[in-house]
Amino acid sequence: MEIKGRSIEGFLKAPPRGLRLALIFGQDAGMVRERADALAKLVVDDLGDPFRIADLSASEVRGDPARLGDEAAAIAMLGGRRIVRIRDADHTLAKVIEPFLDDPPGDALVIVEAGDIGKGALTRAVEGAGEVGASIACYPDEGEDLRGVIVSTLKAQGLSVAPDALTDLMARLGDDRRMTRSELGKLALYKGPDGARSGTVSREDVEAALGIEQEADLSEIADACGGGDLAALDSAYARALAGGDTSPGIVRMVMMHMQRVHLGASLVAEGLEPEKAADRAFPRLIWKRKSQVARQLRLWQPDTAMTAIEQLAEAEILTRRTEIPADAAVGRALLLVAAQARRAGARRA
Repeated sequence: MEIKGRSIEGFLKAPPRGLRLALIFGQDAGMVRERADALAKLVVDDLGDPFRIADLSASEVRGDPARLGDEAAAIAMLGGRRIVRIRDADHTLAKVIEPFLDDPPGDALVIVEAGDIGKGALTRAVEGAGEVGASIACYPDEGEDLRGVIVSTLKAQGLSVAPDALTDLMARLGDDRRMTRSELGKLALYKGPDGARSGTVSREDVEAALGIEQEADLSEIADACGGGDLAALDSAYARALAGGDTSPGIVRMVMMHMQRVHLGASLVAEGLEPEKAADRAFPRLIWKRKSQVARQLRLWQPDTAMTAIEQLAEAEILTRRTEIPADAAVGRALLLVAAQARRAGARRA
């Protein structure tokens, strides 16, 4: 079944009892993660519980198709229903998902996360499975939806927002739900507990807390990674960590960037000019970055971009395993992706 529009929020609070697999996909990677987490928390309170949650990349599942059924049928050591999460899926995973949905073993809930894959074999397999499977597409917040996210998030922090500040925030935010909430969190922190500085967010507050320039400094990391500039990546990553950004947040941001590169590269492969593909894949891109992104779309092919996304996803999983230094795991993945772009550039030269 396909869950759309106003039905989504209700579904995320009370899905059908027979649901065994949910596919959550779309351009808004933050919204994909937020909705996947919401579903998972209906089953497991602690999303870091290694006994009740199995985290798999799409490449792991494709390489060992029996792994999905094994994980879904596994019994948690301390009891309770389990969650199986599959990251960065694409339509090639339909060959594994379709037979699973025909006869799902065990009782685990499988949550499949994907980027902007559009309609295809995987969505058809899930939507054709009745109440056993469900698909939810995640589009960037805009218009009244974005307004609602901003107002409700600030209200939860005891804050209201002035009309001109709301207009400013709507121009800055919306590309990614998780980034939107993160930026609003910074704004609430600036205002102080229960709006100690004032319970109403002004435009001056927005500029003071978030900066006059909407584009985050982290875009330098994304462009260095996607463009193969190893030196710029190394210095930008070090500055971001020193400035308080976290490696899990950085890798998720770069993964979102590469998902859009994958979409843009696919459009270029279909014959669209890189500049026009950049406009479609990065709809809110500021003009200063357009030439950089168009160059990246010339460097990447759809398959190599997907490989990069999988490498970043695996690094993001490693950040939740405490025995592995998160900064090192993410730094290595970023350098590997940048090295791929650098090699592609050398071949074009």
